[in-house]
Amino acid sequence: MEPELRKKLELGFAILIFIFFAAFLIIGITYPPRPKELPLMVDIIGLLLTGSIIFSVIKKPAASYKKPDRPMNWRAVSLGFGSMLLYLILTYFIGMTLSSFVIVYGCGLAFGAKNKKTLTIVSLASVVVVYLLFGMLLKVSLYHGIFFGG
Repeated sequence: MEPELRKKLELGFAILIFIFFAAFLIIGITYPPRPKELPLMVDIIGLLLTGSIIFSVIKKPAASYKKPDRPMNWRAVSLGFGSMLLYLILTYFIGMTLSSFVIVYGCGLAFGAKNKKTLTIVSLASVVVVYLLFGMLLKVSLYHGIFFGG
């Protein structure tokens, strides 16, 4: 891949991530006061880090790049971003706790989980852990979604 094209792809990818964080921030602002603290903190840190990456890509000259031995796995990238987008949408409707299943399952598939039964169990366990940790132990009221009176 030519250095200029690689630089454009890096910049485009960083801008796409920045847009995702901005969308999460805009939706997170609408959450009730207590539950929105953690998402807003993660969004702001993500925006700052992604912004710094964008500026560093713009500043540095296009570097030469050795072609990888294997092709890019676009399925994993699509699954990762798709699960994030679905998580964002589902959080609005069914809340943060239940929608955490989607992001754990989707990212598990994206990172190459082989056994879907085990992945399902881990995803369900993550819902339980999120509920127990935030809801019961820390007494943080996570956003419940509009279907559950959020």
